[in-house]
Amino acid sequence: MSEEGSLGQAIEKAWCAYDNAAELSVRVSPAAPILFFGDLGAYRLSLFRVLTVGLNPSRQEFPADRRFSRFPSAEEPAGREPDRYLDALSSYYRTCPYASWFSAFEPLLNGAGASYYAGCASTVLHTDICSPVATDPTWSRLGEADRSALEADGGPLWHLLLKTLKPQIVVLSVAKHHLGRIEFESLDEEWSVIHTFDLTGSGVPRSRPYAVRARWYDVGGDPSLFVFGPAAQTPFGLVADRQKREMGATILEVYRDFR
Repeated sequence: MSEEGSLGQAIEKAWCAYDNAAELSVRVSPAAPILFFGDLGAYRLSLFRVLTVGLNPSRQEFPADRRFSRFPSAEEPAGREPDRYLDALSSYYRTCPYASWFSAFEPLLNGAGASYYAGCASTVLHTDICSPVATDPTWSRLGEADRSALEADGGPLWHLLLKTLKPQIVVLSVAKHHLGRIEFESLDEEWSVIHTFDLTGSGVPRSRPYAVRARWYDVGGDPSLFVFGPAAQTPFGLVADRQKREMGATILEVYRDFR
């Protein structure tokens, strides 16, 4: 199947995931499934194709007072039209992004010469490994039945999406057990430490070093560097912005050394 055909299939499956979640009281509605966040065209033309990964979209993506302020062209029924839907996703960071959350990733991305926003050599997309459906409450507060129902569609969809997008670098900062959701063939025996921080951002010794780990996976026939760092309230929330930039530079170095 062609890349465009695979993307069309992923869009269809994203809307199916949203429709299948209609019976769940936790689904934010009205809303739309978020297959990815960011400028797809710029991503495809990037020096390096970089993705970040979360769990599922925040309810803040569809504010109660202006549901589609962040995705104006995704409102139904016209929003289901594929070109219009993709435009809504690609325009996200130029429209009204949930910047306070995505800013947690941005220093790391900048350290690797990348950004969600225009102006860098690499334009980044954000994806969600558990589900494209926004929920209220957040993922960690969902019941087991709701999580299982959402994952049944969301997990396979995320893997299909990555095979379509063919990322070279994938950055995750989630609870560690979510790494078990990755079903691509590993090219390494295990996750290896590529960087550590023994001090906090203010220079105080840490009781336990903050370790950044990496592992290579085969994604659609090509090697992809997956990088993981523990999260706090936000992605990489346990390290300072300058440390995130250092981390980003290390990630890029590891990727270039492999090539």
